[in-house]
Amino acid sequence: MEQNRVGGDLVDSARADVAVIGGGIIGSCVAFYLTKKGADVIVLDPAPGQGASAGNAGMLVPSQSVPFANLTTVGAWLSALAHRDSTISFRRPLPLNLLPWFAHLALGARPGRTRRTTRLLYELSTKSLRLYGELAETEGIELHMRSTGSLRVFRSAAGLRRQHRALRTLAGFGAEFEVLGPRALRRAEPDLCAGLAGAVSFPRDRSLDPERAAAAIADAARAQGARFRAERVVGARRAGGRVDLVHTDRGTVRAGWFVVAAGAASARVGRLLGVRLPVRAGYGLSVTYPTEGPLLRHAVMLQEEHVVLNSRARSVRLTTGMEFGGTAHDQPCADAVRRLDAVSRAYVPTLPPRDTADAPWRGARPMTPSGVPCVTRVADNVIAATGHGTLGMTLGPVTGQLVGSLVPR
Repeated sequence: MEQNRVGGDLVDSARADVAVIGGGIIGSCVAFYLTKKGADVIVLDPAPGQGASAGNAGMLVPSQSVPFANLTTVGAWLSALAHRDSTISFRRPLPLNLLPWFAHLALGARPGRTRRTTRLLYELSTKSLRLYGELAETEGIELHMRSTGSLRVFRSAAGLRRQHRALRTLAGFGAEFEVLGPRALRRAEPDLCAGLAGAVSFPRDRSLDPERAAAAIADAARAQGARFRAERVVGARRAGGRVDLVHTDRGTVRAGWFVVAAGAASARVGRLLGVRLPVRAGYGLSVTYPTEGPLLRHAVMLQEEHVVLNSRARSVRLTTGMEFGGTAHDQPCADAVRRLDAVSRAYVPTLPPRDTADAPWRGARPMTPSGVPCVTRVADNVIAATGHGTLGMTLGPVTGQLVGSLVPR
């Protein structure tokens, strides 16, 4: 490492084969697979593992492979323009720069394209779950995965019937599931309230504690030589059509390759490196309650309420929301937090008291209009690994492996 003096201060200058910008689950998986093949890697992130990788639901869900770009989403967007209680919401005033992005989403929501994208995401997700298994069993990384599957729960019979088309699509790709009636659901998950219409059980889905899992993979990358630096990328220098180095808030980093894995900040980072990435922030909300042990046997999705409950060893996390607009510094909406608690408590009466919950978390998911992650070479020596939407945890390992195949030995 070199040190240069700028304005009287010492500024670090580092070199690596690959600089990965972003230290969440995606950046950590990229660093792991690159160092495994012998690359010298630096990971740059002002707060590694503390973005969406820390506050998400912790679901590994091939069952959720239907992309964000679908006709239901288009309808929800239109509803959100007039109503504040839609599945999707906006911070007012409406961010007008989202309209072209939404137009691209609507074009990609045609049924034929949605089906093709679902197949792609399902194949990537199932491969990624196999890789998670290898990380745990072969590499010895402690991921604390739960293999109990997930339940997609419905209060109304009509809601359950509306799932049939999506289920037929997933079945065509090899997905395993079982439709449960009220009695079978009660046996499968006795802590749910009475009077529910049923559920769809996906036994292959998995769940974990996302913050602990991301940290474990980052530690495994460090053990293989990756260097994590708590720095924010603020600029870049290009030379001969290539990115030569990046400037951070603490110095400079030179590398032969640069990987943009900065989640919802990837569009900003991409602009610094001279590339445009179609990523927008879709904000989610989560609240975590301490428990004596796992509260629920399965990860539970309250489908009509758009709420996820995921139990861990000593806590349960409630997750909801897809909000566009605002900034990462905005505080969680108090009304949304109260609604999340009330809805969850109506389905799970044994939820711990509200005043025991941790502070609510609001964080940004990197959304693309197609619903397909951007994992590709986007410039001469720049690779994008972003845009995973709500599937970031699910697709972490397969993304790391794909990026590893894009960087020459």
